[in-house]
Amino acid sequence: MNKKATKFLEFNGKTLMFLSVDGQYWIALKPICEALGVNWKYQHGKLLKDKILSQLSRNIGMVAQDKKVRKMTSLPENSIYGWIFKLESVAEGMEEYQWECYNALYNHFHGTITGRKELLKQKAMAQVEIGEVMNTLTTDNALKIDKAKRKLNQVTAQLRALDGETLEEERNLFTS
Repeated sequence: MNKKATKFLEFNGKTLMFLSVDGQYWIALKPICEALGVNWKYQHGKLLKDKILSQLSRNIGMVAQDKKVRKMTSLPENSIYGWIFKLESVAEGMEEYQWECYNALYNHFHGTITGRKELLKQKAMAQVEIGEVMNTLTTDNALKIDKAKRKLNQVTAQLRALDGETLEEERNLFTS
């Protein structure tokens, strides 16, 4: 098993621990509960009853705040945001966080779907234009092909940028 050193992230004045194991980041859950002001024992019990999250959780040795290695209940990074969203608490700031989650989900799916749909439409139109011009190739048409290819490359770059922004927003959801 390939383990990399434990890393730390500050959130709400608390230190959150995560560890890379074979290329997968594992994040300790108890410090997140402490940072959000929610009851760890209650949330841990709910985690163990959850059909999906209980299968994903692992007890992983990480360096705790007292600098000792402790087994900490952890989840892989790809499931941590969903777990946080499911937390039940009346802790101050929790409702605000959940509103942010709702908005992030809406913006991700709505923005991604509508943004990608428009860019994919532009890409298809550019490809059709290239095909039409190729059928009647002259010197002038060769210039049109170059112009259409540049447009296609621009749209493809915009799609990559949109995908990159979406991924960055998802990463920032946890670190904001």
